[in-house]
Amino acid sequence: MESCDFGMMNRRGGERSAKGKVAGANPPVAERRRLGRPPNKQSGEIERSILLAAKTLFLSIGYEGASMEAVASAAAVSKRTLYQRHSTKEELMQAVVEDRVRTWADDATARNSDLPDAFRERMICHAKTMMHSLGDPEVRQFDRLILQTAAQFPGIALTFYNIGYSYELQFLTDEIIRGTRDEPPPARRPKLIAQQLCSMILGWRRTEETVREIDPDEAAQFAVEAVNVLFKGRDNW
Repeated sequence: MESCDFGMMNRRGGERSAKGKVAGANPPVAERRRLGRPPNKQSGEIERSILLAAKTLFLSIGYEGASMEAVASAAAVSKRTLYQRHSTKEELMQAVVEDRVRTWADDATARNSDLPDAFRERMICHAKTMMHSLGDPEVRQFDRLILQTAAQFPGIALTFYNIGYSYELQFLTDEIIRGTRDEPPPARRPKLIAQQLCSMILGWRRTEETVREIDPDEAAQFAVEAVNVLFKGRDNW
């Protein structure tokens, strides 16, 4: 005699299979995947959508004006998905800054891929690249945004400083150490010289941009002259 469970309905109304398990109790593999975490590729696409949406909103309506709800809507993700990845708006802003600075650094590296051997000429190339990067419209927008939010959200400004300015400063410092080692005398204060070059270029660019559009050729020429001025005092490095 067959067991009463076989081929019959269980007490909850679920049909059992020949092994006594309720049919449909375990969803198909494809369905289980939908219910769990997305695959790595899809997860990366979701993050890129979030960062792009956040960047666009931060730059268009400002940090204060861009709500997490608006970011989720623009990225076509749920608020739950957004908050699982970035628990606060400040954390999201930091992620956006880190993403953009990495992109700018990659672009700068590509521009510096074929450097001359002479130390002064290499420094001129670095100065021109820095000036070019600072003139990028997106970089200028972020620079203004960071300045506007620095007092209220110092953590964001610190992130921008650490992965942006500090990285560039250390890169130039290392270049000066190598360059003056190959072409003596060695620099006694390489970081100070790097700071002076950064300040000359960044200060000039920020000041002039408040009143006019800067011609790219003029900007490049200023970068050349900034390096030349520093090299005139080479014995005091």
